[in-house]
Amino acid sequence: MIKIQAIKSNKGYYIKATDGLNYKTLNTYLFDGVNPEPSFHKEWYLIKEVPAKVSHMEHRPNINYRYVLADDTLQSEKIPAVLIKDDVVESTDCEGHTVWKPEYAFYKSLYIEVSDEQPDEEVEDEFEFNVVLEVGDIIDPIEFKYPTGSHYDRWAENNKRDTFITQGDIVHQELDKIIFPSLLIHETPCKLSSEDTYKIVREYISTHINSTVAVVTSNYDFCFTVKKRIPLVKPYTKEYEYTPPRKRKPQLKRKYVDIKEVTIFEMTHTGRNGNYQGYTPIEGFEARNENELKELVDTYLEDLINQINEPVKECPTCNGCGVLFDEVNKER
Repeated sequence: MIKIQAIKSNKGYYIKATDGLNYKTLNTYLFDGVNPEPSFHKEWYLIKEVPAKVSHMEHRPNINYRYVLADDTLQSEKIPAVLIKDDVVESTDCEGHTVWKPEYAFYKSLYIEVSDEQPDEEVEDEFEFNVVLEVGDIIDPIEFKYPTGSHYDRWAENNKRDTFITQGDIVHQELDKIIFPSLLIHETPCKLSSEDTYKIVREYISTHINSTVAVVTSNYDFCFTVKKRIPLVKPYTKEYEYTPPRKRKPQLKRKYVDIKEVTIFEMTHTGRNGNYQGYTPIEGFEARNENELKELVDTYLEDLINQINEPVKECPTCNGCGVLFDEVNKER
């Protein structure tokens, strides 16, 4: 008996089999003669009404097995065009090969085996239909996929495989997973770990940063730093010692300095190999459901990169003690 769990909605009934499929998948069954529609969740399907009949199609074996001449020009009184299989086959060996009777064995190489297919047969199944919940509308989850860089993979193209944070990385409360069917779990409170949040933010900044305005100075699995590049009101020349390769005596060099770098963003995470000393652990995103979680992540990333890429310059009035937004570059 097939046991079916159902959730009633204004679209119809979302169904999931809990027992009795016998190695088949639910979408291969017929509900009042129609296959169920797939839903956004791989385990759940959609039907319009409570079914009166559940059935499946079974393959029936071929019939009328016979042998026909591969070359019909060889047909004669001794070599007929068709031989009935049961008339010429004596047995089947342990490997499944047919053994012809001695009086016909000489002709075996001249024939090919053919048969006729039978149409599949519809077989009715016993079933139990249990509606466990009634809801109004079930909102499909939006795609949740954020790149986190790539890693070495000898089997991948160019030996690199891109990695992502996806729906599978979202954490839900254990109690919610017990109470709510898997079809509805995306509408329950959820969060991302500090480490996964770190990976998303790190990759997003690295990809979208404007290198003329800001620069990443630390970029590791355990810490990340971004510094703003601020044009100086009063550039200056800096002297420093430089020792050329293969020489012992240092040389005095001069460098024109017209930019200063100020830390605008830094983070570590609380996961494995995180909590790097002196860095601020980033908190994981939390929301009431997965759609809201994605909106929260997208808004944070957009606001953060806008702040990082906002051009600023030293204030000439206070001689560089403050900074001003570059309105000209901002408009561009």
